[in-house]
Amino acid sequence: MAAEQDLNAIAFPTLSETQIAKLGRYAGASPKKLRSGEALFRCGDRDSNFFVIKSGEVELVDETGDKPKALRVLGPGEFTGDVGHLTGNPKIVSGIARTDCEVYEISDKALREILNQDPQLSDVILQAFIARRQLMRESGEFIGLRVIGSRYSRDTFRVRDFLAKNRALFTWLDLEGDPAVSELLQRFGVTEADTPIVACAHRVLLRNPSNRRFMISPSLVQDRPDWPRQCMVRLKD
Repeated sequence: MAAEQDLNAIAFPTLSETQIAKLGRYAGASPKKLRSGEALFRCGDRDSNFFVIKSGEVELVDETGDKPKALRVLGPGEFTGDVGHLTGNPKIVSGIARTDCEVYEISDKALREILNQDPQLSDVILQAFIARRQLMRESGEFIGLRVIGSRYSRDTFRVRDFLAKNRALFTWLDLEGDPAVSELLQRFGVTEADTPIVACAHRVLLRNPSNRRFMISPSLVQDRPDWPRQCMVRLKD
């Protein structure tokens, strides 16, 4: 229990006023005002920015399953994001304003500057990103990307192996063994002939993708040589 509490403290730190002000300067603009219910980002979004909450509350929601599930509420001094910012992966959760709030919105370019130039903030942010992904993996409840394919398909095995090597969070649904697959395929508007497919939330991202297709897809996994060397999660084809 103590270890889990420690991991949560690392994953969701509260920044000091000095740290918030410094990040605000990197944002290069006044705080952005959001109304309650407004989305900062959605699961599956590409190139979503990094947000620091100045006032109000933002709820993180898992929309990868059949029903949305609230994961955590972020308050003043907390920030969004995970290792997907480092690898170019799509957002694996949604961020929704739980109340009227103000946030600093920081671009990918500014985030790179922070990670490269400010060791103190870099340590806090990177440790939080890594701890959040660990919490997701260990929860046993988070679905992430869905890979739907046959246990007898080499392509299904290849897709699963590729995602596993690149540390992507995913759940495999077996054509032959999972009773929910037929309904899911119908909902996604695809057939068994299209499998294996990779889906996020209610969207099909790729159909029987080659490893090269993964590499060049901006919505999944891609190499980002402009990220700091110590942050890189290298792709393994």
